[in-house]
Amino acid sequence: MPAARHARLLPLAAALVLGLSYGAIAAPAAKNSCATCHARLTRSASALPSLQFREDVHRDLGFTCADCHGGDPTSDDQSQAMSPARGYRGVPTGAEVIARCAKCHSDAAFMHRFAPRQRVDQASEYASSVHGKRLATGDTQVATCASCHGAHGIRLVHDAKSPVFPTNVAATCGSCHSNPEHMKGYTLDSGAPLPTNQQAEYETSVHHEAMVTRNDLSAPTCNDCHGNHGAAPPGVGTVAAVCGTCHAVFAVRFDASVHKQVFDRGCAECHGNHAVKAASDRMLGTDQAALCGTCHSEGDNGFKAAIQMRAAIDKLKQGLDQAALLIARVKNAGIETSDQELQLGEAANRLTQARTEVHTFNPAPVDGVVKDGLGIVSRVEATGHSAEAELRFRRQGLAASLVAILLVVVALGLKIRQIDRRAGVSAPPAADKGGPAARA
Repeated sequence: MPAARHARLLPLAAALVLGLSYGAIAAPAAKNSCATCHARLTRSASALPSLQFREDVHRDLGFTCADCHGGDPTSDDQSQAMSPARGYRGVPTGAEVIARCAKCHSDAAFMHRFAPRQRVDQASEYASSVHGKRLATGDTQVATCASCHGAHGIRLVHDAKSPVFPTNVAATCGSCHSNPEHMKGYTLDSGAPLPTNQQAEYETSVHHEAMVTRNDLSAPTCNDCHGNHGAAPPGVGTVAAVCGTCHAVFAVRFDASVHKQVFDRGCAECHGNHAVKAASDRMLGTDQAALCGTCHSEGDNGFKAAIQMRAAIDKLKQGLDQAALLIARVKNAGIETSDQELQLGEAANRLTQARTEVHTFNPAPVDGVVKDGLGIVSRVEATGHSAEAELRFRRQGLAASLVAILLVVVALGLKIRQIDRRAGVSAPPAADKGGPAARA
């Protein structure tokens, strides 16, 4: 073989070996004229689907435009590629969106190949939702799959960039529900216009603060209370049940209370629904910041109960604060206080439990828990005072010891001076030693 030809074949052989090593020699990708054509429309919104689909979860799994839109992606002739005779269905709207998504997502055997853990009842849930019911009546403004998940840049739910990732859900729902023009004509069961301030209120809530500021993804957002595919507003009788999915103990106490029968809006009567604020003891009682006075007037049983429950809780709080300061002083003085700190933790748990019992709206269980907590505080304070007494005894003993030592030191000093003075009188002057003869 001529040397020149041999030299030309070496790079080709090397490329072949590398290609086989890394799997580069493979069947060419199927032709997709949809993506090719739309990518060229750089000055048109029609280019967006091609760009967005590059980060779509379906593309990653091998799906193409034709799987949803139909047509013939192997043809460069637009009339052929987008021919209804070749299955082209165009851009789906309304109920057609649900049907196209459900074709795969409601097929358990098909979905098992790609996402075996994913539910396949989304379409049936959607049909039972407020959105689905309105869509069935011909309302095409309601949300469909693409409204929340997107159409071409669909991401996994746990992808932080997904519009249905927990921190993004409120904004996704708000894209419709915070738009007065879009929501015009929709009403509540009472006939009043449907509010459009839900997102703004939610963003002031303790739930939003927990999710965004503390990065607590378990904090509730829109779909935790309203549902997602089966979205429906909680009815009057279900608000407490919705809140109780997280706040279970409070819900049990409320269900046993007298307010269960008179609170039309359940928990929302005191806490609100979207703009839920952090609960505080100030909400309980009859002062200006309290809520009880909005329904109860001075002298009625509810008014008296509110005063009694607030007084009991304040008493336990004050006792806890004082005991904590006492134990802190003792600890700072060097005395072991681990047991007392654990007991204070138990007393603090009683305070939390007392605040829970408030939802019975009955002073008796609150007083019982507070009494138990005050008993713990009293024992801790007794131990703390004993420790302080021991500290005082130690300090008095130390002071007496220092005084005695100081007196001994002073006495020794005086004695040494006395001895020095006596030694100085009896000793002959150094100059007289030897006399004149010695000097001669």
